[in-house]
Amino acid sequence: MPIHHRVAVLIDAENVSGEFAASVLHEASAYGTTVTRRAYGDFAKHRGTGWLGAAARYAIDTIQVSSPSQTKNFSDMRMAIDAVELMFGNKADVFCLVSSDSDFAPLAIHLRGAGKVVVGIGGQQPSALFRQSCDAFHIVGQPSVVPTPVAAAPKPQIKPAGKPAKLQGLLPLVSAAIKTLGADTNNGWVSLQKLGIALRAVDASFTAKSYGSATLKKALLREPSLELQPRDEGDFVRVRPGITIISA
Repeated sequence: MPIHHRVAVLIDAENVSGEFAASVLHEASAYGTTVTRRAYGDFAKHRGTGWLGAAARYAIDTIQVSSPSQTKNFSDMRMAIDAVELMFGNKADVFCLVSSDSDFAPLAIHLRGAGKVVVGIGGQQPSALFRQSCDAFHIVGQPSVVPTPVAAAPKPQIKPAGKPAKLQGLLPLVSAAIKTLGADTNNGWVSLQKLGIALRAVDASFTAKSYGSATLKKALLREPSLELQPRDEGDFVRVRPGITIISA
């Protein structure tokens, strides 16, 4: 039976804007069921108030942390304390720390040392130290890319019917992700959960939908060069023996 992953979403409301609430929870939901959603800030001093409007809509608990000064370290400390309490209480398997602040790097390292998966979610200029301290990092709030209109004309290439254009690039990407796991692999096999995290680490823009599938498992099943194996602890995947990978 697949493992049920519990996700704790802890938000530095004074660092990441509440207008990205939907994007934050969308990224977090890819790792399991969000059992805890909390946003921390001195809302009484109008810091991070955007999350107050998002709280009711997305079932987020807002934690008021009063600070006697203009610094925001009080709410950061409260968020870190709550994360450690959730860790010791074994109430979450995955911690999504929503911030771009390097102050959370020690917390991420501590949680990972306790065997937890740590996912960072932040703005467009996150701390490099914080990013490297997480298992994966997702950037929210990037401007949308508007495609340039083109005149109707015959396409220069004919792609195989029913096969998404990006599917040809899935095998090298999966191979690169598996290599990053190193000692975590067993005869080339890696769990679907770890592979999903590694894929996002190799390519932050990766989504299964980009490859024409609703889920990662469905996308992998469409690639004949990959092999999937169900086990009691979940699904595992590897590159079929004898397949030569040509980097894109």
